Amino acid sequence: MATPYRIKRSAVPGKIPQVSDLQTGELALNTYDANLFTIRDRFAATGIATEVVNLTAGTEVTNVLYVTTDGDDDNTGVKLGDAKRTIKAAVGIATAGTVIKVSAGTYLEDNPIALPSQISIVGDNLREVSVTPQNQGDLFYVSPGNYITEMSFVGSANTGAIFAFNPNDIKYFAQSPYIQNCTNFIPRSIGLRVDGNHALGPLKSMVLDSYTQYNEAGIGASITNEGYAQLVSLFTICDETAVFTGSGGACDLTNSNSSFGNYGLVSDGVSPLKFSGTLLESAPVNSSVFTVNVGVSTLQVTGADYDHITGVLTATTASAHGFNVGMGVTLNGVGFTCDYDGGVTPLYYPSGNNGYVFEVKATPSTTTFEVNVGSVSTIRHTFYSPGSVSVNVTRPFDGQVVYFDHLYNTVSKVVVSSGGTGYTSPPTVTIDDPSTEWGITATAAAETLDGSVSDVLLISSGRGYTTTPSVTFSAPDVGFNTATGYVKTLPSYFAIESSTEITSSGICTITVNENIPFSVGVGTTVPFFKQSRLLASGHSFEYVGSGTTIAAALPKNGGIVIQDNEVDMTNGGLVVYTSTDQAGNFRIGEGVIINQLTGTISGNFYSKSLFANVTPLILALGGN
Repeated sequence: MATPYRIKRSAVPGKIPQVSDLQTGELALNTYDANLFTIRDRFAATGIATEVVNLTAGTEVTNVLYVTTDGDDDNTGVKLGDAKRTIKAAVGIATAGTVIKVSAGTYLEDNPIALPSQISIVGDNLREVSVTPQNQGDLFYVSPGNYITEMSFVGSANTGAIFAFNPNDIKYFAQSPYIQNCTNFIPRSIGLRVDGNHALGPLKSMVLDSYTQYNEAGIGASITNEGYAQLVSLFTICDETAVFTGSGGACDLTNSNSSFGNYGLVSDGVSPLKFSGTLLESAPVNSSVFTVNVGVSTLQVTGADYDHITGVLTATTASAHGFNVGMGVTLNGVGFTCDYDGGVTPLYYPSGNNGYVFEVKATPSTTTFEVNVGSVSTIRHTFYSPGSVSVNVTRPFDGQVVYFDHLYNTVSKVVVSSGGTGYTSPPTVTIDDPSTEWGITATAAAETLDGSVSDVLLISSGRGYTTTPSVTFSAPDVGFNTATGYVKTLPSYFAIESSTEITSSGICTITVNENIPFSVGVGTTVPFFKQSRLLASGHSFEYVGSGTTIAAALPKNGGIVIQDNEVDMTNGGLVVYTSTDQAGNFRIGEGVIINQLTGTISGNFYSKSLFANVTPLILALGGN
C-alpha cells in the first residue's frame, strides 16, 4: 500500500488548507495530481479537524486496461499508475469485455496486432493519440465485436491495411468490428480491408463511421471476396482508389467524399460460380422471365481429415463432386471421435455454431475438397462415420447475376494508342462486327487536336461480341501516319430482379433486369454469381483524377479533373450512386446529370432545359 500523505484542513470555513510541514509527509491540496491520486473525502460545509487521506496511484477498475507513454509493458495495466507502454501489450492480456484506454501520446507498435473478440480500444483524442506501425504490413487484425475509436495512424509508406481480418486465424463473424472517428495518414496503406476469404459467416462484414483517409496513393476501403461493409462518413484524400469492391464484395456508402486522387468508386467483376441451373422451358427473343431447375445432388462424405490447429477440413466424396473454389457447400452429419474421452463418444460436425455452409477453399482432386469450418481446437479429431455434402443453393436474389449458356460482351471503350498526324478533320472509326447473328456493331467517333486523334467517343456499345473486336481509323488528310487504337470490352451479365421460392424439386422462376436479345432453348445452362456492388448515396466527388500528391493535385497548382475516373465499373461490377462534383453538378448514376451552371438535365437518351419545364409549371400555378 502506498504511504499516506497528510492534508491538513483548516478549521476556519472557506480557508485554503496550508502545508504545515513537507518533511513530515503533509501535502498541500493544490499540489496533488488528479490523474495519479484520489482524495476520498471532501470538505464539509464547515471546517473539521485535520485528517489523513490515502492517495494511491489510481484505482483498479474491472475490465479496463490503461496504456500511457510513460508506462511499462511489464506493468499490470489495471491502473493509470501501473499502465502498459504499448497497445499490443495491453491487447495481449485483454479478454472479452475489456476496454483498453489509450492516453494522449505517440505509440510505436510491433504490428500486426491481433485483437481478441469483444474488446474495445478507446483513445483519449483523435488528434492526440498517434499510432505508428513498426513493420511493413497490416496494423490491426480485427475480430467479432471489436470497437476502435479516437486514434490517428501515422508513419512512412506502408502497403498493408490499418484494419483487416486475420488471415492466420479465420473467425466466424456474428457481429461486425466497428471503426469510429479515426484518421489514417500513412501513404500507400489501405484504411479498411474487408477480405471475405479471411472470415466466416453470412456477412463477413465491417462497419465504420467518420474515418478520414489522407493516405496518398493508397486505398480508402477495399471490400473483396464476398465481404461486406457499411461505411458512413468515409472521407478520402489523394487515394489511388477511394473505395473498391471486387470478387463479389458489396458496400453501402453514405454521406462520404472522394477528393483528389486517381479514382473514386470502383467495382470490378463477380464472385466465383455459386451454383448453376438449367432452363426447363425455351424462351423467345426479348424474354426476361425464365423457369430454371437449380436442384442439386447430395453426395456422401466417405472420409474427412480435420486439422484442429487450422480449422481446415479435407473431405472425400464417394463420387466426383464438381465443386469450384469459392462455391458454397452444405455439410451435414460427418462423424468424429475425439481424444478427450479416448475416442468413445462419437460427435457429429458441423455442430451449427458456425452454421452449416462453408466455402470451398481448394479442390485437390475430383473427389476431395477443402473447407475452413472455423473451429480451432486443442483436441485431435478422428473420422468416425460418413456424412453428406451438397452445393448450397439459395433463392436467387437482387445482387446476383447470371448469363445464358455463353457470356457475351459489349464494347466499353476505345483507347487511342497513337494519335497519328496530319488530320485536318476527325477520321472515321470502324469497329469489327460481332460474330453472332443477333449482335449489333459498336460505333464511335474520333476527336482531334492539333492534327492528331486525341480521344474516341463511344456512340454505341454494340452487343453479342464473343471475342475482342479490332478498331481502325481512316487515313489522315495529309501524310501517312494513321492513328491506331484498341478496344476494351465488358461482359454482359443479367442482374436478378426477382425470383420465386425454390420448390422441393428445385424449380424456381427468375426475372432479370432486361430483355435478352436472343432466344434460348430447354437445357440452356444458367450460372449464378454474386455481383461486386457499390451503392453510394449522397457522395461528393472533388477533383477526382488530379493525382495522389496534394501539392500537384490542387487546381491552383495545375491539377486536372478526369470526370470519367469518378466511377469505374469493369467485368460485371456495378456502382449505383447519386453524387455531386466540385462544380455542384448532380448525378443519378450515369443516366441523369443536372448541370447547375447551364440549368439543363442531360443523360444517355435526352437533354432538356430545366427552365423550359419549370417555367410553364410556375405560370400555370399563377406564380411570378
